[in-house]
Amino acid sequence: MKISDMTRIAGLNLLIMLALSACGAGSQATPTDPPPTATPFPTFAFVEPTKPPVFAATTAPTPATEATADGAIALNPKSVDRGRGRYEALDCASCHGENGEGIDGEKSLLDFALSEDDFITFMRSGGALGTDHQFSTDRLSNSGSRNLYQYLVSLARSG
Repeated sequence: MKISDMTRIAGLNLLIMLALSACGAGSQATPTDPPPTATPFPTFAFVEPTKPPVFAATTAPTPATEATADGAIALNPKSVDRGRGRYEALDCASCHGENGEGIDGEKSLLDFALSEDDFITFMRSGGALGTDHQFSTDRLSNSGSRNLYQYLVSLARSG
């Protein structure tokens, strides 16, 4: 081979190596940073609270102690019956008798004259009698107090 051929081959090799190095062939790939991602920013939206469900009542609730035209308390038979259950559950008969007549010198309930609000206050505080007649709402609920009141009014009327 002639020198000019060798020069040409060397030049050609040099040219191929330059071309390959420019394309990245033959060299190790360097790791690149991952593409940038969008930073999530919190967003806030007002969500209106749900409204409580509305139930259609078949009958309008009536207070336990409605007054009649002459001012007397109108008795509700269901409330009187439920009040009898409260009277028995709280063992009122042990002192006041089965029909509220009072036994062993205890007060008769036949001359019962408190208003419903005064009666419920009395049952919550015990009044002058103290803790013997004090009932918290876990033993005598407000509706139970109203029912017991209805029962005591019925005893006073029948006695």
